[in-house]
Amino acid sequence: MVTVPLPEAFTESILTDSPFGEQLLRALNEEPPTSVRVNPRKKQAFHAEGLDPVPWCKDAYYLPKRPNFTLDPLFHAGVYYPQEAASMVIYSAIKALDLPRGCLALDACAAPGGKTLAMMDAMPEYSACIANEIHPHRSNVLSENVTKWGLDNVAVTNNDTSAFIPLETFFDLVLIDAPCSGEGMFRKDHNARSEWSPNSVKLNAERQTVIINNLMQCVKPGGYLMYSTCTFNRHENEARIQGLLNTGKFELFPWEAPSTCTPGRNKIGHYFLQGKNRSEGLFVCILRRNGDLTEPFNFPKAGPIDNFTGIEFTTAKHHELIQQGHTAILRSAILGQYLGRITHPLRYVKTGVSTAETTLKGWAPLHDLAMLGSQIPAIACSQQEALMYLRGETFPIPSYVAGFYTLHYQGVPLGFIKHLGHRFNNLYPKNWRIRMQLR
Repeated sequence: MVTVPLPEAFTESILTDSPFGEQLLRALNEEPPTSVRVNPRKKQAFHAEGLDPVPWCKDAYYLPKRPNFTLDPLFHAGVYYPQEAASMVIYSAIKALDLPRGCLALDACAAPGGKTLAMMDAMPEYSACIANEIHPHRSNVLSENVTKWGLDNVAVTNNDTSAFIPLETFFDLVLIDAPCSGEGMFRKDHNARSEWSPNSVKLNAERQTVIINNLMQCVKPGGYLMYSTCTFNRHENEARIQGLLNTGKFELFPWEAPSTCTPGRNKIGHYFLQGKNRSEGLFVCILRRNGDLTEPFNFPKAGPIDNFTGIEFTTAKHHELIQQGHTAILRSAILGQYLGRITHPLRYVKTGVSTAETTLKGWAPLHDLAMLGSQIPAIACSQQEALMYLRGETFPIPSYVAGFYTLHYQGVPLGFIKHLGHRFNNLYPKNWRIRMQLR
């Protein structure tokens, strides 16, 4: 039910300064769809039978109605991620780029993380990413989602984009999903309608210009800058891209956007529009920096890691295990090599998979390792037991040899427990626990 009317100034702008028209305005008062993207490493636990696929993204589906995700253990296990369908186009867009193996991406405004996850599932083999978010709380949410997805090639940082200015020509790909006035969310989020004003458009355009100016030099010659917003006006979209083109350092990169998309003004970028796409509103544009990629990547030698923790886990090639304070960090060696090249301080939230920590009795596994998968023995549980575990509770389980186990639901790990022989300690992270009451 529509409770907040569309702002009059916005309605006028759509009718007079856009190619979108009344069809979009009508669609903004319809019900939004619900969509999810499935983790390719855990998709055996997701049942997609009968679901409509999202056309522009692999392993993505529309749901017939929006469930209570909090009460689904598979959501907490990182089997899928609820994500607005238009934003999933990052997957097919990156597949269209000519990126080398082992490349490095920057997701500059990354929280809550859906685009980071889609980007890393689309990137070439052995690639790595720095996912940044300026707001501390949102950077923790970003880190949580990266952890649940089981990624060992992503570092999470909490910085203003100005912190990346020294990293000139450092990234093969820079993604700017810019903060914006949110016009594309007017159907899904009526608070966005209340907060919108012509002045908010102006302020966001100014902020976007600062972000672009901070990051444009970070793109390698021959690399790519991908810019997106969830808004419709030219000031935050085409005008920002035109500013980049005016520098003479970038050119529009032609890629085959979904056929249902609408070309932007002056053929700059593409729009996902309610009423034409089964999604919310999105503007996306890809630019290529002039020149050729000049620095071939030297892959670290593949070999067994020195597992000083004594905890068994499996890794792919090109990984490293390091100790940071009392924590053992597992990560792709290529990510480690890139981070080693950064000589100025960044605020890191996550530099890899926090595998284990030292205790008085030796190394103990940490939750990140369970999300990555390990060779630690597993104990299966029911849905009700899984929800109790996710609330931080315990329940009766069969007697086992004392030690650490992963608790599995439908074949995927939820996290660790420490079995004491006749009961267990719940090791699920306290700040991630379900707080709502279970029936």
